[in-house]
Amino acid sequence: MKKFTPICLLAAGALVVAAPAQAQDNDYPAETLNYVIAFGPGGGNDLMSRTVVNILQQYEIYDENIVVENRDGGSGAIGFSYVKQQEGNPYFLTSTSGNFISTALVSNTDWNYSDFTPIGLLASDAMFLVVRTDSGYETVEDFVQAAIDGRLVVGGTGSAGPERVVAGLFANAAEINFDYVPAGTGGEMVTALTSGSVQAIVANPSEVAGQIEAGNFHALAFSDGKRSTVYPDVPTFTEQGYDVDFSLPRGVVMPGGVSEDVQQWWVSALQQVVETPEWKEYLSTNSMSGNPIWGDEFGAYLEETSAEFESVLREIDAID
Repeated sequence: MKKFTPICLLAAGALVVAAPAQAQDNDYPAETLNYVIAFGPGGGNDLMSRTVVNILQQYEIYDENIVVENRDGGSGAIGFSYVKQQEGNPYFLTSTSGNFISTALVSNTDWNYSDFTPIGLLASDAMFLVVRTDSGYETVEDFVQAAIDGRLVVGGTGSAGPERVVAGLFANAAEINFDYVPAGTGGEMVTALTSGSVQAIVANPSEVAGQIEAGNFHALAFSDGKRSTVYPDVPTFTEQGYDVDFSLPRGVVMPGGVSEDVQQWWVSALQQVVETPEWKEYLSTNSMSGNPIWGDEFGAYLEETSAEFESVLREIDAID
């Protein structure tokens, strides 16, 4: 097997990417990698997964074959269960998303986040609190004061999804009340704000990017702990004094029971993936923030995110 060197930038600006050193406990990698996508073709999880696989192959970071398989069904339950059943097998990977947390909370699955080996959070799919530009709300504080003075309505996609969680965390942090109205789709949510039937919406940046660019909408806050790398001018809730730190984990995990050497091999490999121009283009195109977290720190992040999600879902009686 060929030897590998670290990433470096040549004087001409070309990116040199090579796979990490072999795992110490065996001649790894030596077999075909099975990359399981727990959702159907064409969705956000599928797009991220195939982007990662394409980069792994293009830069020869993983120099064995890679087989990509969609095992969709049950909002991710079937695919994640299949990967969980491969315990100890170092040749299975899958990508996480919001359903990696929420499906295990609201459904009777045979797995949850703790059954997997955490490799890395590659992107933060966080939310904006958005108002109309002519609303008069320039800051989150303006919105909070308006909620204190009178009843406001906030919209979001779904009644128990990440938008509802962010809205609930914000209301708790600001000690305010507002009505939350679920929309069926992101388009319906944007229409509700445009028409004035809601005073604000919680939305994925990609859903409102066009309206923000056109000057119709204004983002008051970002729900991640760090500012978006795509929208660096939008402050976080936290830096404005409100304890809201929530994003969907666009990351990669392996089955439980995988050795620490293999885990670290993949941490090193994916650290190279996120430095490629192809990955940076993926983040920009999909309005995602690239604040990666690796290994066991990613595992702690999943635990915290699950706890926050569960707390809000119990509060709104979405789960018992």
